[in-house]
Amino acid sequence: MKNTLITNTKAVKYPLRFNLDMKQLEHMNKSHTREVFLSLVLLCLTVAIIIPINAYAAETIDAKSFSFEETTIIEFTNSGKEDVNSFRIWLGSDINFKSFKTESGWIGEKTPQGVIIFTSSESVKPGESIKIGIKTDKTNPGINWKALDKNQKQIETGTTSPKELSKPIINEKLTEKKSSDGVLLDSVFRIIPEKPNAGSTIRITGGNFGALQQFDFYINTDKIGTFNTDEDGSFISTVTIPKDQNNERVDFSVKDKAGNEKKISLRIGEAETRVPSTENIKLTIKGVPEIMHRGDFLEVSGTAQPNGGITASIKDTNGKIINTRTAKVDSKGDWKLEEPIIVPVDASFGRYSAVISDGKDEISTSWILESSKVIILTPTALKFNPGETIKFNGTALPNKVLEIILEDPLGDEKFSDIIQVGESGIVEFEYPTKANVDKEGTWTLIATQETGGGERIHFCGIRRNSFNTNKHGI
Repeated sequence: MKNTLITNTKAVKYPLRFNLDMKQLEHMNKSHTREVFLSLVLLCLTVAIIIPINAYAAETIDAKSFSFEETTIIEFTNSGKEDVNSFRIWLGSDINFKSFKTESGWIGEKTPQGVIIFTSSESVKPGESIKIGIKTDKTNPGINWKALDKNQKQIETGTTSPKELSKPIINEKLTEKKSSDGVLLDSVFRIIPEKPNAGSTIRITGGNFGALQQFDFYINTDKIGTFNTDEDGSFISTVTIPKDQNNERVDFSVKDKAGNEKKISLRIGEAETRVPSTENIKLTIKGVPEIMHRGDFLEVSGTAQPNGGITASIKDTNGKIINTRTAKVDSKGDWKLEEPIIVPVDASFGRYSAVISDGKDEISTSWILESSKVIILTPTALKFNPGETIKFNGTALPNKVLEIILEDPLGDEKFSDIIQVGESGIVEFEYPTKANVDKEGTWTLIATQETGGGERIHFCGIRRNSFNTNKHGI
C-alpha cells in the first residue's frame, strides 16, 4: 500500500513538470521568432539607408579635377542626354575661394553663402566639356558640385577630389638660351578672336613655353599649323580654320614633340557668307581746280578701298615732291586730308601735280598756278593758340594804300589798320591775341585797295592746339 502511494505520487508529479517545460519552450520559440523578424526588418531598413538614392541612376556628368598647390582645374564632361546650362560648386566649411576663372562665354558669380554659380547662354551639350579654374586658401580641396538644366532643374550632384599634379623638375643644366621642355605647367596661349568662324584666319599668341622649341597646333585631332617659340618661350602665329569645320565646341591645343599639350575649348561659328562685291571702290581725288593762285587753300578728298589709307604727294613745276600727306579711309570708302594745303605766296607759277596712292593703285591730277590776284595775304599758320600773335605776310599793289580788317568768329571787328604799301609790294602785319578774351574758331581777314579790289581770307584762327606751316604751306 505504501509502495503504491509512492508510485502514484511520482506518476502525478512528473507530468505536471513536463507540461510546465513545454509551455516555457513554446513561449521561448515565439520570442525567438519575433526577434528574428525584427532583426530582418532592421537589416532591410539599414540597407535602404546606406544605399544612395541615385545608386542605380546612370552617371550623366563626369567630373575630374587636378590641383597644383592652391590652384585646381575642374573639367566637367556631359556624358548624359540633357544639355547643361549651369554649374554650382562649393567647398567645405574650413576652406574658402580666393579667385576663379571660366572659359570664354561663361560667367561666374559668388554668392554670400560661398557658392560659385557658373552660367552661360551656350549650354554644354552631350559629349562636350567645360573647364573651370579656382584658387583656394588651402591645397587639394574637395569640391562639391551640382549640374542644372536651363530651367534650373538638377541633373546631377557630386563631389570630386583633385589629383595633385607633380611639381615640375627644374633642370639646372639648361641654359637661358635653350630649354629641353616643351609645354610647361604655366604655359598659356589664347586665340584672337575668341569667337572664330569656320574658314577664318585666327591669331595665336602664347607664353611660358619651352624656349626655341617647335610646336604643333591642333583642332581636336587635326593638325592645322606649326610654329616656333622665341628665346623667352613666347610665340605669335596665324592659322586658318578649315572651311568645312563644323560649328561646334572644339579643343584647340598646342602640342610639343613629346606629346604634351595645353588646350582650350571654344565654339566654332558658322562660316561667314561673303557676297562678292560687283565693283570695287575706285581710287579717286576731288577738290582740285584747274587754276589756282598764290595764297589759295587746296582742300583735297576722294575715295579708296574702305578701312585703308592713302598717301598724297604734291609735286612742283619741276616734278619734285614738295609736300606729302596721309589720310585714313573710312568704312564707306571716303577719305579727306585733315588740313588744307596752302599755296605759298612765293610759289613759282606753272603746272603742279598731286599723286594719290593706296599702296596698290596710283592716280594723279594737276593744276596751273597763275597770278590773277592783286592782293595776296596769308597767315603764317592755320591755327594759333590763345595768347599767341597772328602774323600775316604777302603782296599787294605797290605804292598804294591797303585797308585791312580782322574779324573774329562772331563777325566782330577785332583789329583794323591802313597800311601804305611800299615800292616792293610786300605786306606784313600782326595781331596779338588775348587769352580768355578772343574767341576760338575761324577768323576772317578783309583786305582792300582803291584800284586793286579786295580779298576776304578765312583761316582757322584760334584753337587750343597750334599747327604751324612750313615753307610749302603744310
